[in-house]
Amino acid sequence: MKRFLSIIWLLALAACSDLPPYGVLTSPETPPVAGRQISITTWNLGYAALGEGADFITDGGTHLRALSAGDIATATGHIATTARSFGSDFLFFQEVARAGFLTRNVPLLATLESALPDYTPLFWPGLHLSEPPDPLALANGPALFARHMTPEIRALEIPQEAGSYLLGIKRYMGVLVTEIPIRNSRHNWVLVNLHLSAFDPNADTRRAQARTVLEFAQREYDKGNYVVLGGDWNMRLRDTDFAHSTAPEYLEWLVDFPQNMLPDGWKIAIDPARPTVRTLQKPYVAGENYTAIIDGFITSPNVAVVRVSTLDTGFRDTDHQPVTGVFRAR
Repeated sequence: MKRFLSIIWLLALAACSDLPPYGVLTSPETPPVAGRQISITTWNLGYAALGEGADFITDGGTHLRALSAGDIATATGHIATTARSFGSDFLFFQEVARAGFLTRNVPLLATLESALPDYTPLFWPGLHLSEPPDPLALANGPALFARHMTPEIRALEIPQEAGSYLLGIKRYMGVLVTEIPIRNSRHNWVLVNLHLSAFDPNADTRRAQARTVLEFAQREYDKGNYVVLGGDWNMRLRDTDFAHSTAPEYLEWLVDFPQNMLPDGWKIAIDPARPTVRTLQKPYVAGENYTAIIDGFITSPNVAVVRVSTLDTGFRDTDHQPVTGVFRAR
C-alpha cells in the first residue's frame, strides 16, 4: 500500500514539474585558465541505485527501486571514494540525484560534494518535481565538477523526448557546457557533458540530439576552439562482442552511433577493451547481462587523444563504468 500511495503522489505532482533554466548557470568574476592538456572522467552514476543487484522496470526488469536504502548508501560511499581517486580536471556525471524518492532519501549529490572539496560542482536537475514533500522529492540530472577552478557553465537545450520519462514525469533534456581559456592562447577549451535519450522509438530523438550537439561543437571548432564532447551517448560507439546470454527482446533500445554524422576530422575516443554499460533486465551476472560501449568522448580535429581508459568496477555501484580521457590541444 505504501508503494502504491507513493506512485499516486508522484503522478499527482508530475504537473508541478518546471523547466530548469537554460543559459548561463554560473559565471565567475575572474575567468579561470587551463593548460593545453586536460583530463576528463565521465560516469553515469545511476543515482547510486542501479548497482549489481538491481534490475529496472524500463529495461525489462520488475522494480522501480530494487535496492534498499542501505544498499544505496553503500553504493554512494563507493562512488564518492572512486570519484575522489580519479584526480581528473573535470568530472562529467550523469544521473546524479539529490536525496529523494529514487535514492530512498540517500544524498548522492551532497556526498559527492563533500568527497570532492577541491572541485566546483554544478548540478542541473533535468528530471525533477518542484518542492514535493520528503521523501518524495525528485531531482535527477547531469553534474559537472571542475577541479581548482570555477568556470562558466551553461545548459543548452537539445531536442526533447516525446511523452514522459517515468510515472508521467517529464524529463527536460539538456547538455552542460563549460568554456575555459587556454593559457597563452587566444582560444578556449569547450567541454560538453551530455546524456542522450535511451528509449525513443527508432532512436529518432537520439540522432536529433546528437546532430544538435555536433552542430554546436562544429561552430565552436570553427571559432578556433578545442572541443571535447563526453558522456552517455546511449548509442554504441563501437561494435563489440562481449560475452552475454541476453535475449534480443531486451536489446531493442540498442542502436549504433551514426558514424556518418561526424564532421570531417572529428573522432570517437573510447577504451575498446572494456564495456561501459550493462542491461538492467536482471541483476548483473558477468557473461549473462549484455554489455556495450556507449560512454566515451568525441573530439574536434585540433584535439589529440593522449589516452582513454575504462575502469572495471564490475558494475558494482551503478549500471555504467567510468571512462577517463586525457586530451591535448594541438
